[in-house]
Amino acid sequence: MRQIPDEFVETLRQRIDIIDVVGEYVQLRRSGRSYVGLCPFHNERSPSFSVSPDRQMYYCFGCGAGGTVIRFVMDIEGMTFAETVVRLAERANLPVPESLEEQIPSAAQTDRQTAMKEAHELAAKYYSYILMNSSAGVQALAYLEGRGISKTTMAEFRLGFAPNAERRLIDFLQKRGFESQLLVDCGLAVALGPQIVDRFRGRVMIPICDGRGQVVAFGGRALQKEAKPKYLNSPETPLFHKSSVLFNLHMAKRSIRQTQTAVIFEGYMDVISAWQAGLRSGVASMGTALTEDHVRVLKRYSDRLTVAYDGDEAGQRATSKVLNLAREEHLECRVVQFPDGMDPDDFAREFGATAFVRQFQVKTLTEVQFFIQAARKTANLESPAGRTEYMRQVLSLLGERASPIERDEELQRLAQEFHVSRDALDQELRTIAKTSRRRDAHKSERESHVLSTPVLTAEVRAGNYMLQSLLLHPEAFDWLLQHEVMELPLPEQTALLANLYAFRMEHREGSPVRFVESLEDPNLRRLATSLAVGEESEFDEALLMDCLRSLRLQELESRYRNKLQELVEVTLAGDAERVMIYRQEVENLQQEITRYRTPQA
Repeated sequence: MRQIPDEFVETLRQRIDIIDVVGEYVQLRRSGRSYVGLCPFHNERSPSFSVSPDRQMYYCFGCGAGGTVIRFVMDIEGMTFAETVVRLAERANLPVPESLEEQIPSAAQTDRQTAMKEAHELAAKYYSYILMNSSAGVQALAYLEGRGISKTTMAEFRLGFAPNAERRLIDFLQKRGFESQLLVDCGLAVALGPQIVDRFRGRVMIPICDGRGQVVAFGGRALQKEAKPKYLNSPETPLFHKSSVLFNLHMAKRSIRQTQTAVIFEGYMDVISAWQAGLRSGVASMGTALTEDHVRVLKRYSDRLTVAYDGDEAGQRATSKVLNLAREEHLECRVVQFPDGMDPDDFAREFGATAFVRQFQVKTLTEVQFFIQAARKTANLESPAGRTEYMRQVLSLLGERASPIERDEELQRLAQEFHVSRDALDQELRTIAKTSRRRDAHKSERESHVLSTPVLTAEVRAGNYMLQSLLLHPEAFDWLLQHEVMELPLPEQTALLANLYAFRMEHREGSPVRFVESLEDPNLRRLATSLAVGEESEFDEALLMDCLRSLRLQELESRYRNKLQELVEVTLAGDAERVMIYRQEVENLQQEITRYRTPQA
């Protein structure tokens, strides 16, 4: 962000109307001077999402999402700052500045990657036509319909079929000007000596798209039982990186935001069956284990993840790995259980859409419950030693992973099932829990940075008004400095004040939009946005003085209470000299409080 000239970003904001951009994702209606709609970042029935055309900012009073048009596109599309600036610059017909050239592909790279994407798009259309409109696709069509996939779903996922011929796709694309080497490099063809042949033959074709919905790769499912491998994916290419691409993310991300939960499946058909059953927030990794990059991509859209892997032993082992990885990235996880030997697709086909969706409602475990269940499967509960070992495993899990409520529930279950006193379990847990203290400390530190929604006392409202004045009215800068306002009631208010002072010193007349975009801390950005899009206020020195008086009075009263307590303590201690000193300080504080309570003060 620092490498992009501020002047360019400012010009870009002036060229782009936030109402036009947000309106492509949210149905907005005018309400006074703002526009309101249902928030695209969380699920709600009553609109709490507000967009201000005057401020060119948005804010959700339900979930706290907020910012400028650049932040909106970054969050809704999961893009970087540079990528967003480039996209909006193209929309506004603004030439991209030189400082962005190193952050985006060169013209030659862009042309080559564009050609690769065009080849994939044509390949998807070609495969789809073969499946739906030719005799060559009859067997594949029957296979998909036999798996319960409707033609509507086939069209939504752009499913196709690659005929069992060596050069059908290559001939199709070469007639349209695509070079042999490009087709090999982008994974659609394979070089066999001097010749090239189609990579995919005799397979049901599943297009894999990037976050924008552009086809960048394929997964091919063999129709012949003897064919190896059963699933064949495109290789790593300049367009496709398995460790960071998630199947169906481009269609699922809206539902993920609305439900605030992403569902991770093992395979394509699981995702497709779930979509057809009505569960629209499912994604899958590309024939590989879930990676850190995958988890970070999902975190752009939600902090909650539901794991819906196969019910067999391999699926359960993979689930354990996902839970541990997600925990490192601070994702809240749940696990959906399927009967042994069944995958989600099998379950949906055998029991139907209603039962499939209900499985996510009634068969969902917390990560602690999942690990306890896994421990129970291997425990020897017939022997006293086996029972003791099992209980210690559960207590260890509770100490490391469980919330206080979940810990209490599981301890009650253990005590009842194994006829052990609750006191004994508590004592054992305290001993075992030492290993998890560092993790709990890290969790507490992380949670302490989350912006809470405090009770808006008079002092908090006064602090917010001062911040709003400084944000919206540059003249408030001199007034606040003159009156030495350096601290506000809440830590996040004080932090935002420091950022605003630094901003006003460098950009005396800088716009609120420019300031909000400069904030890297998401919690401070939410607070600043809520103030910017709130009820507009004029610069009012008298009201600022009232706010300052309220804050100073609170500070004095706090000091008075503390000093009074100290006076009581030294009086009881019989320290006559300190009693005289403290008594004088208490009287001085009383006088100051009286002055601040007097309107003329």
